[in-house]
Amino acid sequence: MDRRSFLKLSSAGLLGSLGLACDGGAPGSPGGTPWSGEVPVRRGPWGVPPAGSEHSLLPAEVRPEAMLEVFLLGGMSPWETFYTVPQFGDPSMGGPYAGQQWWSFREGGCDAHSIECWFAACDGGSRPLYEPYAADAAGVTVNLGPFIYPLRDRPDILSRMRVWVLRHDVEPHAVAIPFAVAGHGIGNPRMAGLGTHLQRFFVDQQGGAASAPFSYTIYMSSFDRGNNGSAASALGLHPASSQPLALQLGSNTRLADRLSRPGVAGHKNELDALVGHYTQQLRNRLDHAVAGGLRTPAFNDFEAARLAMSNHQTLVDLLPASLFEIPNVTMCTPHQDMGGNPIYTVGDETTTALQMARHLITSGENSPRYVQIMDAGIFVDPAGQGYDTHSSHVYGMGPNMMHMSRGLAAIINEPDENDPNKLDLDRHFVLLNTEFGRAPVPEFTSANPNGRGTNHWPWGYVVVGFGGFIDEQRSGIVGAIGEDAFATSSFTPTEHRAAMLLAMGAWPFSQESFAVGDVRGATSELEAALKLRTEILGYPT
Repeated sequence: MDRRSFLKLSSAGLLGSLGLACDGGAPGSPGGTPWSGEVPVRRGPWGVPPAGSEHSLLPAEVRPEAMLEVFLLGGMSPWETFYTVPQFGDPSMGGPYAGQQWWSFREGGCDAHSIECWFAACDGGSRPLYEPYAADAAGVTVNLGPFIYPLRDRPDILSRMRVWVLRHDVEPHAVAIPFAVAGHGIGNPRMAGLGTHLQRFFVDQQGGAASAPFSYTIYMSSFDRGNNGSAASALGLHPASSQPLALQLGSNTRLADRLSRPGVAGHKNELDALVGHYTQQLRNRLDHAVAGGLRTPAFNDFEAARLAMSNHQTLVDLLPASLFEIPNVTMCTPHQDMGGNPIYTVGDETTTALQMARHLITSGENSPRYVQIMDAGIFVDPAGQGYDTHSSHVYGMGPNMMHMSRGLAAIINEPDENDPNKLDLDRHFVLLNTEFGRAPVPEFTSANPNGRGTNHWPWGYVVVGFGGFIDEQRSGIVGAIGEDAFATSSFTPTEHRAAMLLAMGAWPFSQESFAVGDVRGATSELEAALKLRTEILGYPT
């Protein structure tokens, strides 16, 4: 419960106990009205700002119609992607950090999986290995590296790109992934995915249940959604109707076949009507037993699930079986299977997920407002976290980032293309998120003695946004990472998650979402919202 609601509750209780209710007496007392079971707390749709705080939201004309979030499982390395700084660690300059960050995999020849060899094999062509982008908060020029060259080939996308520096202290995937996904850690009752908050917000905005979900989470077959990925669909303190629809990819997915409810073919309407009749009977009984309206969360959850099931035909139309098909792709550099054999041709779930997200977001009146892809990479590790490059950084991070970047660029309209079936950066926002970065030095451990991979690095990494509220004025680098690879100016995942809610028009402070204390230096909800708007979103008031 937030401070405002607590004070209102406390004040109401005190006034009632003193017999000072506005109608001439305390509820239930002589001369007063019967107790209604209601308390004078803030009512209305969830996610609406308090009166007087509306100006902290972004202007309506720059709020995205929908958000696509690609969560790069395992940890996106900044050094060869969105934060390449060649003067940091330059071996010719010496110093304690010589050979680190960008320079970690520059030498040793192709047998050592060098960056140059990968770039030449993966169609780098005459492009430079990196190119200047913008100055960070410390005034250092940051370049864009070789692993994202398909995005570098799209200056229209780069002109709408904003790079945020994040920092935290959580190293294990099992804890860092939920923290980055939800903004709250394991064990926090408020831990809920961004899609959960947005599902609740947009359902309440339209005044009731929707015929199709407002939020989806797409999982790849290699990733255990019941473990590290649980936060993406976690409810936290929200009702069950707020849960995003989870879509599982893989060769044996049965969702498309089961959506039509073949087990009750021929009498679905009759069955739904009968269940609806008994559901209303039970609601009437519960209403009779509880003054002031129904307060039975389990029943409400059941009712929401039944309503969603009765709207199955909308999902049948939105999710044809063809969307779940996994094509094969031949990669430019190999990956090793469990036996150490090189693999070039693999099932391409990354492209399937991106195309599925594109299809949903551009599907018309039933399109969602948020789609999250839990991207395990084109080359995955045994845990389904392909960006976790302990054993082979260049031949893991390079192909995965290049392939994702190419697939992402393919679903975004080019200038003057105006394809209604592609994302439009004037209307849609894309976020590349991850749980942490990769260490600025090679990893030498008993499991990885060759030093070709990298370890986890949460102390200075980046997440990246494109389009939506980001125009050319707001493009650039927000924050800074030093030569020691530690962030010198940064945000927390919690602050960034709260800012993403604000960007979508949802007030981020409630007992189900975030608190004032989650935004460093803020002393009130309004002050916290204005800090998020100004510092993270780039819109000073």
